[in-house]
Amino acid sequence: MSAAQPTLARLLGAWSWDPALLGALAAAALGYLLGVRRRQRSWPAWRTCSFMAGLLALALALMSGIDRYAEQLLSVHMLQHLLLAVVSPALLLCGAPIRLALGSSPPRARAALAFALSSRAFRALAHPAVGLLAFASVMLATHLSGVFELALQDPVVHTFEHAAYFWSGVLLLAPLIAADPLPHPPGALARFCWLMGAMTVMAVPGALLTFATHVRYPFYLAPAHALGRSALADEQLAGVVMWVGGGVAMFVLALSVAMSAMLAEERRQQRRDTYAQPDGAVDAHSSIGMLGA
Repeated sequence: MSAAQPTLARLLGAWSWDPALLGALAAAALGYLLGVRRRQRSWPAWRTCSFMAGLLALALALMSGIDRYAEQLLSVHMLQHLLLAVVSPALLLCGAPIRLALGSSPPRARAALAFALSSRAFRALAHPAVGLLAFASVMLATHLSGVFELALQDPVVHTFEHAAYFWSGVLLLAPLIAADPLPHPPGALARFCWLMGAMTVMAVPGALLTFATHVRYPFYLAPAHALGRSALADEQLAGVVMWVGGGVAMFVLALSVAMSAMLAEERRQQRRDTYAQPDGAVDAHSSIGMLGA
């Protein structure tokens, strides 16, 4: 008789609470909400929702049934990596936590944070090339070498692997989402190109797994068999999750960057038109409206 199959209810349920991780997530949520409360000016509700959703994505990846089944099916493991490396960092960064901290901290803390943001080390880390290099190194080194198999057998290596996925995703996406005041953020076209580069990085291991003719990670042979699954078929499905899922996530981010740039340019043009209009002049749209009245 095969083991319990990974239904949606089992993936999103069967939580195993990690006190340290739960405490860290709760502290991050509380700190963010206190920052929203202390901020003198209003803070967009969608940013708060985005940050909380990012914390939820981390919790789903590491404490729900996804984490349990990640040790039994490679396809679920790839979903976990997608949540850790792309979904959670993107949602957290859209919450603009650094911008919030600058606007809600006491003067001394704000000055210390501003000094850190202007340091040479931070400027180097915030460069898109560094983020893409870190992201590509982690993705390719773990999926295309023996590190992945080792992490499946060693809990310490597994923990470092998860941390590497998350932080490389943060380094990659922070200057590209550009919600926080980072030094010298790239323009919209450059950000679009960097995101397309990240899409290519995720496509490489995805394609290799999708078109695999043998099981790359023998660790999954026994668990897949216990579930009544073909380890090779599940490995190919894992490739699709990484390739298509990662590609869709990066494309959505790239499209958001393009749309944001278009809206920003439209607002700038409206301001230029307003300032260029002489006193007492009648706007063309107003004239049409008066003629039709």
